[in-house]
Amino acid sequence: MLTRTQPTSSQLFKRLAVVVAVGMGAFAIASVVPIFVQPAYAQSDNAKQQQGASGNAGAQTGQGNQGANAGGQAGPGVDSEGQGPQAGAPSSTGGGKPVWAQEGIPETDLGRLSVARSPQHVLDQALQEALDTQTNSITSFYNLSLEDAIDELSLNWDNVTIYDSPLQSLALLEETLKTSISPLPGVTSGSVGDFDNTANNTNLTLEALFLGVASDKEMSITTDTVIAVTTILGYPVTGTAAEELAAAAEAVRIAVLAGHG
Repeated sequence: MLTRTQPTSSQLFKRLAVVVAVGMGAFAIASVVPIFVQPAYAQSDNAKQQQGASGNAGAQTGQGNQGANAGGQAGPGVDSEGQGPQAGAPSSTGGGKPVWAQEGIPETDLGRLSVARSPQHVLDQALQEALDTQTNSITSFYNLSLEDAIDELSLNWDNVTIYDSPLQSLALLEETLKTSISPLPGVTSGSVGDFDNTANNTNLTLEALFLGVASDKEMSITTDTVIAVTTILGYPVTGTAAEELAAAAEAVRIAVLAGHG
């Protein structure tokens, strides 16, 4: 049988000391913990914010990369020198349209003369081919006056040598319009004979021969034809000069039709 004894004052004092000590320890822990724990929470929050910012930056970078890979939406870098596939291409003043697709060109049927719309490198190649195949017979023919050339075309067709390719003839016409001199070595601008040369065009004979031979044999050459073709080539002939060239080239066309049969 157990008997409960009353604690002595000394024992009560010890118990009270333990309670006080335990209470003081709890208070000390409660006071110390925030000092060390709260910064840890703060540091954790800051880390999360930094990770969030990093994630956003990564997402933005990823979106930028996707934009660069999706159809090349990203702009050129600062070290770009414009060496893309269009580098060196002729500039356009018509919002990217080629000259022949812009407004201001007469709406007329060009027939074979439509090859004037060929890319520049094609015309350049045709010009070089014409120069490479130039013969003494060609030089002699294109040195004739316009009247004599018309006679040869209409009456001596089988014995004349000309540039029958419309592309080569138009390439030669373009070069004549561009440089204002004969593109054929050994060929000078002939006289225009009975044709009124009020525009003072010293190359009228060559231009008429190039244009008249390039045209369809049964399609009339008008002033609108001249304006359209020369504008497409990039060297517009208008006004009185266009009227004169149209009349001379039409005479050449008729001579080709008569001689060719």
